[in-house]
Amino acid sequence: MFDRFKPQSKRLEAAAAETEDVARRWAGEHEIRLVLAALVVGFVIVFYWSSIVISIGSGQAGVLWSRFFGTEVNSVYPEGIHFILPIDIMTIYNVRYQKIDREFDVLTKDGLSIKVDLSIRFKPIEKLLGRLHQSVGPDYVETVVVPEVGMALRAVIGQYRPEELYATSFSKIEEDVVQLAREQVRSRYVLIDDVLIYKITLPPIVSTAIQRKLEQEQAALEMQYRLEKTRQEAERKKLEAQGIKMYQQTIASGLTNQVLAYESIQAALALANSPNSKVIVLGGGGGSGSGGFPFFFNMEGAKPGAAVKPK
Repeated sequence: MFDRFKPQSKRLEAAAAETEDVARRWAGEHEIRLVLAALVVGFVIVFYWSSIVISIGSGQAGVLWSRFFGTEVNSVYPEGIHFILPIDIMTIYNVRYQKIDREFDVLTKDGLSIKVDLSIRFKPIEKLLGRLHQSVGPDYVETVVVPEVGMALRAVIGQYRPEELYATSFSKIEEDVVQLAREQVRSRYVLIDDVLIYKITLPPIVSTAIQRKLEQEQAALEMQYRLEKTRQEAERKKLEAQGIKMYQQTIASGLTNQVLAYESIQAALALANSPNSKVIVLGGGGGSGSGGFPFFFNMEGAKPGAAVKPK
């Protein structure tokens, strides 16, 4: 049954051998051209390798511009390796939070020129990176972020007088600047995270005058504090004197000659029981005419608690 297929198989083998032979002869005739072509292709690949193989690092994203279709505004290339045509261009953006320091010359409410040093923290909105690239471009920091923050800062500082800047917290000014700047740059596909003011420099004359005024205000407050403290101390002494007076009046109303005599006797007895040598004088102090009876005791050599005859 398989014998009828043998002629056909031989014909196929003969055709394959003939084709291989033709290819070998063609390669032999065009060997130099093939080698040159391979060298050219290899050179092109090596030369355009950086334009064909694109590596996007951590914290970055890419936007592709096609030679035939333009910017791919709805596509953002994430981290990793991507292959593109060498005629296309991949622009890589930093999508992390970034910080820049700037100095601005602004005018106060009085038209006085001052310098404000601040830091701006921002980042591009990653999902809108294609539109940012098409509308603004890679230089969006100097094109959008810095001018818009400067405009917001001038609008906020312009509401204050120079001396009010000393009394106003930096955080209040920062909040107003951030709020105004965010409204301006959000439509340009950038997020302003925060604005940090770390120095406001006034002209030397104005700064000296404000410092002198603040010192005088502090001196006035100190004097007011001292006067108040003195008034309170006088009030305290007055109340203390009244209390002493009331106490003395209360004690005086209850003191009689009998009470005084009794207390004197008790004190003498307590002193007599002391082991020390002493001379004790007891008496009414008014002589015999006042009903007093002075006694003189020589306690030397006497036993504690023993009665001693008067001399």
